[in-house]
Formats: sequence, C-alpha cells, structure tokens
Amino acid sequence: MIFKKLLVLITILFSCSSVLAHEGHDSATAKSLYGGIVKKTKNAFVEVLQDETIEIYVSGHDYKSIVGPKLEISAIAEVKGKKTPLKLAMKKTNYVAVTDLSKENHFKVIVILKNNGKEETVAFPLEKN
Repeated sequence: MIFKKLLVLITILFSCSSVLAHEGHDSATAKSLYGGIVKKTKNAFVEVLQDETIEIYVSGHDYKSIVGPKLEISAIAEVKGKKTPLKLAMKKTNYVAVTDLSKENHFKVIVILKNNGKEETVAFPLEKN
C-alpha cells in the first residue's frame, strides 16, 4: 500500500514538472559563434575570445555582426584593481585588443558599447591560458 502511494506521488511530481516547464527562457543563454565567452546586453551580444590576442565580437540579438559607424566600442583591462585602456584595432567582423597581458594570471576586460546613442558595459573575467 505504501509502495503504491509512493509510486503515485512520484508519477504526479514528474508529470507536474513537465507541465510547468515551458519555453521562453533564452534571455540568460547566448550561443558562442567564435568559441569565446558571451554576455548579453539589452541591445547586443558581446563575445570575448582570448588567445594570443583578445578578440571582441559584437552582434545583434539576431546574431548578425555589428561593426561600423553606428557602433563605438572601447575596452579597459583591469589588473589588480588598476584600469588601463586597451587600444582596439577594427577587423572585418571584430575588434582586436592590442595589449600585453601575457604575464597576468587573472584580469578583467571591460567592454563599453555605444550603439545609436545608448551606452552599455559588460565585464569579462579572464585567466591566463
């Protein structure tokens, strides 16, 4: 008798969880197009890829690259509390940070976007490869 009640309870719990689960929770997830770390802002996705250089990709929520005169981008490296502006070189679909952080084990890259007059900031904690 106890086994039957337990079995019915487990069945009800599993069926309720599938009924309550629903689509539409994609706001916290963003797919990486280039193998980096992706952060979502109100108007764009920002992806930072750390290799020998630091590459920054900006795309709209439709995953189309945003590069051009409408987008102003800047970046800051924060190492042990000290902030240093990074020089960015624009490529065809991304920006490359010119920096020498190879000696640092832990640092943060802060990306500031100005798109159509709206400013947004995202931070990426990075580690030495």
